[in-house]
Amino acid sequence: MSDEQDDKTGQFLPGNNASKGTGGRRSTYDPSYCGDVIDFMAQGYSVTAFAGHIRVARSTIYEWAKAHPEFSDALNVGQAASGLWWENLLRKNAQEGEGNATPVIFALKNRAADDWRDKQTVEHQGGLSINLVDNFVSDNSE
Repeated sequence: MSDEQDDKTGQFLPGNNASKGTGGRRSTYDPSYCGDVIDFMAQGYSVTAFAGHIRVARSTIYEWAKAHPEFSDALNVGQAASGLWWENLLRKNAQEGEGNATPVIFALKNRAADDWRDKQTVEHQGGLSINLVDNFVSDNSE
């Protein structure tokens, strides 16, 4: 896939694929997407952003991942690389005392939920016994 990149930063320029035509969707999977998804997501982008970048539906990306194990692996690497990008941004903001940590933490909770979610799961093992008292008598006399 020949993507346009910013000459100064080397970053892919999403939405800058006018030469590829507009509308429609690609009908075939291209093995070069394995490297493309990793490179693109390593800049902090999401699966949805990559789908938009190559002009396919997000569901198509997941269909390709089911059908092509090498693409599934690349997608997982891309998601990890995206999480790294966001973690690096959070560290930079903390070290420099600049930036807004809230949207970065929000992004991490959604992109790297296994590492960043607030919810904790606690499992209880063993038994629980409840003793009921029968024939409880109350004496309300004074």
